Amino acid sequence: MTTEIGTPARVLLVGKRVRVLDELGTALRAVGMVVREETDVDRATTGIDGASVDVLALGRTFTGSKRDRIVTALRAQNPRLKVVEGLAPIPELMVAQVREAVGTPDRDNRIVGAAAYERGDNSIVLILRRAANLDVTLYRLDPMYRVHRLEAFTGPLGPGKQRLPLGRRVGRGERFLVVQADQETTVHPLG
Repeated sequence: MTTEIGTPARVLLVGKRVRVLDELGTALRAVGMVVREETDVDRATTGIDGASVDVLALGRTFTGSKRDRIVTALRAQNPRLKVVEGLAPIPELMVAQVREAVGTPDRDNRIVGAAAYERGDNSIVLILRRAANLDVTLYRLDPMYRVHRLEAFTGPLGPGKQRLPLGRRVGRGERFLVVQADQETTVHPLG
């Protein structure tokens, strides 16, 4: 994936789990991004030139003053830095979040205007601004931190409100929806 000016996106991954960083780095490199991985927030804050980074992707353990310190340091050198806050330790989800940061228009101009999970009838509801071909995947991190993936829908849909029945019950835990609508990737935390 490339930035607005056509160069490969340069991503700095900062997280605690080396295995997750390695999986994520490999996946991002596979889609054409330049990736650097770091587990030490102090080294990332002082030892990296912010001008060499387009996207900072932070694991969800980096919050508060740790997060603010690294974002401030890198943004001082690159005011256009995009920051991705990891929603869950799910590499596919983080890849989608980085893809969204690099190549998806702002919220008012995206194909997918909104997404929700309707518990009552066990379906996904999407609001589409225009017709598109979609791939919709639901990720769930259960209370035991196991990852569950459900391919919810693949195919064309028209504009407006669309309801996608899931067929099987979605269990407890944190839920995240990744929607690939034509060339746009969007990520939607569903609770």
